[in-house]
Amino acid sequence: MEQAGPQPVGLRAVPGEATGSFVRRLARVNDRPVGVVLREAAGGGRVAQWGDPLAHEVFLSDEGVERLATMAWRTPEELRRSLPTLSVQVRGNRAVRVAPWPERWTLLEPCAGCLARREDIVAPVWCASGEVWQVCVRHGRWMRDAAAGGPAQVGLAGLEDVVRAHHRWQRMRRRVGPYARALLADALQVAACWWQGRLMGSETVWARREGVLGAGQQEWSVPLVVYPEAVVVAEAMAVYERQRRWGREFDNGAPGWVSRRWISFVGERLGMSAPMEYGGYRALREWTLLHGVDGPVVARLGREAPPADYLSQRLPVLQPHVGGVGQGPLEDASCLAWRLGRPVSVLE
Repeated sequence: MEQAGPQPVGLRAVPGEATGSFVRRLARVNDRPVGVVLREAAGGGRVAQWGDPLAHEVFLSDEGVERLATMAWRTPEELRRSLPTLSVQVRGNRAVRVAPWPERWTLLEPCAGCLARREDIVAPVWCASGEVWQVCVRHGRWMRDAAAGGPAQVGLAGLEDVVRAHHRWQRMRRRVGPYARALLADALQVAACWWQGRLMGSETVWARREGVLGAGQQEWSVPLVVYPEAVVVAEAMAVYERQRRWGREFDNGAPGWVSRRWISFVGERLGMSAPMEYGGYRALREWTLLHGVDGPVVARLGREAPPADYLSQRLPVLQPHVGGVGQGPLEDASCLAWRLGRPVSVLE
């Protein structure tokens, strides 16, 4: 009697894993070439050669997802929840397409703590992220794009305020909606401007975090170093924008003027009122100039009162931002003109 061959081995995806990374691990645990797994996902059709998940990704049609799920002993829904690039549409009649990574994706190493107890990590795992960095609040780790320079992961022991800030950011994103990402992008640009100009927390909280990291004043660490303060600024921006949406100035200030009361409010929330008066206000003033209340004063005063819960409502994308704030590099979602590492001449 002919003996049956080895039984296929199923595989569970790492949340956020790149499809190519998952395919390579599935091939490895079943002791099969990657090309064979891809051809089966393609239904026997031709597939371009693939082998480097850092350079190219594997994209699947609905039929390809179903075949890959069968091979992995999973449901298509399970794979779609875990493999983010399965959301990318495959055009034409091919079930499998191998292509260079689209610009809006970044490859990150998954949190080492999350992988520590798994026994199916038979090959390096890469996660496909829409952001250039992420925070694992469970294990206190910051994952980032190592291709931009600096370490791929940073432990946050001694930086628990960063983890708490990430919890706050997640709550804000749920309350505000997709527009929250643009506000965080603006807030990070403001904080990066402060860091670059040696303002606000540069000599205090930011110097302490840089000391914990042992990195000194390195540009790669700036998003991490300023993150807690950036979240506070983003929350204050959401308050400002909720009022602006209904034609109101912050705290019923004088119409048509840049609100010094809001800038003072931000300084108080940060616990940095004196540095704000010394020079930190300039970056926020630039933001308020771009986010001014539209329409004549008389017309705005004649509007109906906003609903009672307007300060807790989700926000649509407001000018000067446009649609698509949820994709691409985070800094590209900001309406501010400056970028970290370049002169902030607009404030001179």
